[in-house]
Amino acid sequence: MARVLMLVTNEYRPDPRVHKEARALIDGGHEVTVAAWDRQRARPPREVVEGVRLHRVRTGRVGGQLALVLNYPLFLLRCLAAAREVRPEIVHAHDLDTLPAGLLISRLRGVPIVYDAHERYAKMIAMDVPAAVSRLVEKLEQTMLPRVDLAITINEAMAAEMERHTRDKVLVIMNVIELPPRSRTRQHVENESIVLFNPVTFEPMRYLEESIEAASKTDRCVLRIAGSGRLQKAVEKGAREHDNVEYIGHLPFSRLLEEYDKVDAVLILIDPANENYRTGTANKLGECMAFGLPILVSKGTLNAMIVEREGCGISFDWSEENFRRAVDSLRDRRTREEMGRRGRDAAEREYNWGTMKERLQYAYARILS
Repeated sequence: MARVLMLVTNEYRPDPRVHKEARALIDGGHEVTVAAWDRQRARPPREVVEGVRLHRVRTGRVGGQLALVLNYPLFLLRCLAAAREVRPEIVHAHDLDTLPAGLLISRLRGVPIVYDAHERYAKMIAMDVPAAVSRLVEKLEQTMLPRVDLAITINEAMAAEMERHTRDKVLVIMNVIELPPRSRTRQHVENESIVLFNPVTFEPMRYLEESIEAASKTDRCVLRIAGSGRLQKAVEKGAREHDNVEYIGHLPFSRLLEEYDKVDAVLILIDPANENYRTGTANKLGECMAFGLPILVSKGTLNAMIVEREGCGISFDWSEENFRRAVDSLRDRRTREEMGRRGRDAAEREYNWGTMKERLQYAYARILS
């Protein structure tokens, strides 16, 4: 089997998608090393996590956009140094910001390159950079795509867009989880409050402040929020001011999964005006299906299309009134159970990590043959 070098621009705590893919390849007989950018110089330089070898690379401390740009060339050089040490037989670049390094390593060592697009990178950064920069980044990705040996992404819509520029069909590896047991531990009592859960990155255009306000005005409704980000102060303020809003902090992945057994439904609320949000699929979509939880989702998004097709939740255009109506629709226990059952059936059929793991292992076997 092969030595695999994965590249990421985070410190790997671990990153759920990267870790699951690395573990899948290890189970397939490969040796996996992850070169991770420790921007704050705070993590162990070398570490092994469940068989995944971590080679954390360091630059100057990165505390803002300017520092990130200035240190990026040094990160690329550190990746080349990691490649000299690991001597990979295949390189796996996670997201567009590692693809230049991946392509250079591929060319210098004469090994295949896998590009794993976790999201539409140019659209993701569009909220923080001038439009001209976003367009330039998109053009750079389109220029590099024909040079990769295997392209991977998270859903069919993104795959179709990428296939306009790739040599071969793009492999879809969805952000889903191993299936937990079907049984649920939480038993809802009639007239008890509906408990909603919103694990999310605290960024604009995710209806965070709006959903806090709407929940505070909804009878017999508790909103639990987990995560961190730019809007953290607003979330903490909302939790202080409203008795039925709880902020439970930034949870590690294992703790996050435990919370699903304590709630009645999950929110996936995003503004469809944001193209990256509109065409992406949330990690928690597959998690909710696996746990048999109804989903309240923003209409006009790919998340909503899947929820509507599988019948596992309620989609709506954002307004406080529509939010309250959706919550009221879930007060009937049989409705919640039927939506949850449909979601779980879909998870067992398609939206599960076992299926994705087999896809990835087969693709690696083909590219290395």
